[in-house]
Amino acid sequence: RLLSLASLAALGCSQNTSLSDVPEPAAPGLTFLYTSLVECQNRLYTGPEGPRGIRTAIPILGGNVTGPRIKGVSLLFTPLLLPPLLYLEKHNDNSNYNLRTHDGANILLQTSGPAQPTGGLQLRVVFETGDRDYYWLNNVVAVGVLTPAEGGSEDTFMLKIDVWHVS
Repeated sequence: RLLSLASLAALGCSQNTSLSDVPEPAAPGLTFLYTSLVECQNRLYTGPEGPRGIRTAIPILGGNVTGPRIKGVSLLFTPLLLPPLLYLEKHNDNSNYNLRTHDGANILLQTSGPAQPTGGLQLRVVFETGDRDYYWLNNVVAVGVLTPAEGGSEDTFMLKIDVWHVS
């Protein structure tokens, strides 16, 4: 006979247990995936202020991705939604962009995450690809850290994105 969810909940509540009796589980590990250095144009479009602030579309002019299992380049003219670096501490990232691996696979990346009081942004990273050699990325839970990087020119700036697979 199947017990209902409510019956199971009542059974669990009738026990004399508390959350302090539950041992803390081991934290998952992190496996390094890659570091990406991207060159971005200062600004392309700034929209009106919305519920999450002013959104700015910034094109990625180019860049590279280097890691133990992923190597490639960021594709040109893909928008990265970021504010000017002056306001990075107030930013909530919501970006979509593509990369092409050294062996020709195309991978869509979607990132989102808030700015941190200590600087930079913490990101959730989602991958999508149909390429057989990189299909494993579709099932990866990944996190990243975005920080300003050295370089750029009068009209551009550099960003560094380090990404790990939660393992």
